[in-house]
Amino acid sequence: MQEGGNRKVITGPGPLVSIITVTKNAASCIESAIQTVLAQTYPNIEHIILDGESTDGTVEILKKYNDKIAYWRSEKDSGVYDAMNKAVKYAKGDWVFFLGADDTLYPGFSKIVERCFTKPNCIYYGCCIWETHTKGFKYTTYRLAKENLPHQAMFYPKSVFEKYSYDVKYKVRADYVLNMQLWADKKYRFEYYDYLISNYASGGFSGQVVDEQFAKDRVRLIGKYLGIPVMLRYMLKRYKYKRINYVEY
Repeated sequence: MQEGGNRKVITGPGPLVSIITVTKNAASCIESAIQTVLAQTYPNIEHIILDGESTDGTVEILKKYNDKIAYWRSEKDSGVYDAMNKAVKYAKGDWVFFLGADDTLYPGFSKIVERCFTKPNCIYYGCCIWETHTKGFKYTTYRLAKENLPHQAMFYPKSVFEKYSYDVKYKVRADYVLNMQLWADKKYRFEYYDYLISNYASGGFSGQVVDEQFAKDRVRLIGKYLGIPVMLRYMLKRYKYKRINYVEY
């Protein structure tokens, strides 16, 4: 196990935002992610990086930025969501944001924090770029049944992770399950603002692995957290689309 970082005392106005990045052999891209965090104009940011014992030079890059990263640690984990659950425990921020090692931030990150963060139990979200597409708009319950909110544009109150954690049995879609749980939790509300937060790299882990457990449980999860009427509507739409040869809905 290796660790480092430079915890800075935050004295400026505004909430502290913890940016969490989990890595595994990300030497080709992690430096770009770190640099876009450092380029933000909003001052109250801490960057926490949890690495899964990389062997490709990732740790050497973390050491290079030791005085810029709030905290980093390299140790064995059992997957992306296990690492994210661990990393949250080191976060000291009022809000938590997850940035992929191959993702990058835009100036909209600073803007949404500066202008919108006023409610402690609010989950704020904006937009992100994926390939050539902009992902993000105001969600409805049915829209959430059809597709996940853009994880790379979401800011969670730290209190979320005092009550919830990512269910590691879902290898790719645990963030989707968490968002369903939070949608059903009356303590929290979701608010959308039209700010471009990040560039979400295509071809990452979620694009390479099929979450078979989530596919098996999806309809049940929709019914449990989003309601039976939404579940029935989703099932009907899926049936109709499958009849005209759509593989997935």
